[in-house]
Amino acid sequence: MIKGGQHTTTSPRSLFKLAQGVLFLALIPSAIGSSTYQPLRAHSRNYVGRAGVSPPLRALRRHSCRSHATEEIRDVDPVLTDAEAPHSPIDFRKKTTSMAGAYAGTIGMMAFTNIEGYQGEIFCNRNTNMKKISAVGFDMDYTLALYRPDTFENLVYKEALKRLVNKKGYPESILEYEYDPTYYVRGLHVDKNRGNILKLDRHKYVKVAYHGFSKLSKTERAELYFNSKSTPEFTEPNYQCLDTLFSLPEAYLYSQMITIKDSGDLEHKSYFEIWKDVRQSVDASHWSHEYLKREVAKDPAQYIVRDPHLFESLRHLKRSGRKVFLLTNSFWEYTNVVMNFLWGNAPGVLTDEWQEIFDVIIAGSCKPGFFVNNRLQLYRVQNPQEMSTLTHVEGLHDLSSAELLEGGKIFQGGNWENLHKMLDIQSGSELLYVGDHMYSDVIRSKRDLGWRTMMVIPELLHEIDRMESPLAQREFSAIRELYFQRACQEDQINELSVKAVDMEEMGLEEEDGATVEDYREALGHVSENLMQTKTELRDRLKSYHELFHPIWGQLFKTGLQNSIFAQHVEKYACLYTSHASNFRFVSPTCNFRSMADLLPHDGLRRAVPNPNSRDKGLEFTQGTSNDS
Repeated sequence: MIKGGQHTTTSPRSLFKLAQGVLFLALIPSAIGSSTYQPLRAHSRNYVGRAGVSPPLRALRRHSCRSHATEEIRDVDPVLTDAEAPHSPIDFRKKTTSMAGAYAGTIGMMAFTNIEGYQGEIFCNRNTNMKKISAVGFDMDYTLALYRPDTFENLVYKEALKRLVNKKGYPESILEYEYDPTYYVRGLHVDKNRGNILKLDRHKYVKVAYHGFSKLSKTERAELYFNSKSTPEFTEPNYQCLDTLFSLPEAYLYSQMITIKDSGDLEHKSYFEIWKDVRQSVDASHWSHEYLKREVAKDPAQYIVRDPHLFESLRHLKRSGRKVFLLTNSFWEYTNVVMNFLWGNAPGVLTDEWQEIFDVIIAGSCKPGFFVNNRLQLYRVQNPQEMSTLTHVEGLHDLSSAELLEGGKIFQGGNWENLHKMLDIQSGSELLYVGDHMYSDVIRSKRDLGWRTMMVIPELLHEIDRMESPLAQREFSAIRELYFQRACQEDQINELSVKAVDMEEMGLEEEDGATVEDYREALGHVSENLMQTKTELRDRLKSYHELFHPIWGQLFKTGLQNSIFAQHVEKYACLYTSHASNFRFVSPTCNFRSMADLLPHDGLRRAVPNPNSRDKGLEFTQGTSNDS
């Protein structure tokens, strides 16, 4: 350091700055374990241990911090995706799939009892004491019923293609196009005005971007989204978040239409208009319940993965004295078909046995409007097993909970006030709602009503299995070594630069046996090593992320930062897990506790003891937060 023109010794505090930089890498394994509620059976985990942190090397050392990562044989070759391959015409008539992302997580459900990696853990972001929960509710689509992406989403995709041709005037040639259910993942953002699909980190930095199926370079991303004039918020009306698995077909279809436009067709339509057409066509396909119901009812097993432990888990909650309810946007006729299949009935067999599990059933709820508009009308479903009809529920304000349910517990429409009355609860904090849709199920119910929330993320099955594989463990260990090596080399460069400038300003030709030229030579050598380290770190990160998904990488990360999807899960989902049936692994009175919040400075004493501490006799004790 330079102080008052004199060279002084480095402050002891600066010796620990590397600990701040690598804290998040060092604490990832322990952080996961501290807020994880595991199945009630014995099993072991091989988390990477906490990284050791050593002080920077001395300024005159001529070689960089050595890392075992540079000596390892590369286990992963970079994956060349179609988008990064040399440009050639894309044939959308070919069907392509790979076991990745949500596809692998959903299909893997069929072998759920034989999983070796992920074992049904429930993860906690916010302390949740189940003793204080009076009612537990569930969404149906992609929560209780997991749809097969290769069949159900393809069904919606094909119907949307027909609507684009018949209703929007798109060329008939697109009817031959095929859908790839593995190409996109949740948590991405659509730039409607530019035709781009983006992956953001928690700071809203665009880390990965594609225009149609063409990857944008770092320079192109910076010019579009990080110029000095403005930084986008990535919100409506110009951006759309793909926050549900239902939105993946429309993203793929949109990219296909962008490719057509860029090839010279659809010139009369803007990128924004194309998105609007695609969104309307996909939404209409979902809301066309007659079409979907007819196709799914023929053979539900072709479109839905039945969880054999689902009703066992629901009974587990009901026996504990809690009320259990179903709240879904699907209309009653379709809900009845799906729930009968999940119950185990053969196609075409509709009974009311499954209804005994639920205290209240609300279909056609129009979420998220259900959570914010208390004027939505409530209708009772009459003759639910036959030609059902809807009757408006009159005089709600004068009815008690028991009186409201006397005429039947199956409803359609309504709003949150109606539900609170049916369940006889006074506060939203008494209710836990389990859903898959980030916005419609989780954000609005928690932010507007104070409900406790659990998010179902089937991709966890794939993500954790990959994360705990020996290959991924080795890659991550190498990344951690390289990350520390980079920080060490950057610290060396800083010290060498300061020392050389300091000697020149004071007119010193030599100090401690080293000249200014010696420092300059060492600086050049370390700078060259730093460039090599950065290149290898970048390649290692790319290879590591390709283990999860060849295009978009790890769902919860962008590089080494949390993705914006991960940030939303952390902020709005009190709990999260892969499947609703994981409730069977924990006690209905479980007190879920989150891990302690950490800032970079919290790692100083954990990672490197400070020899100059004034509190040498005090031991650090990790506090726990109160229930909230």
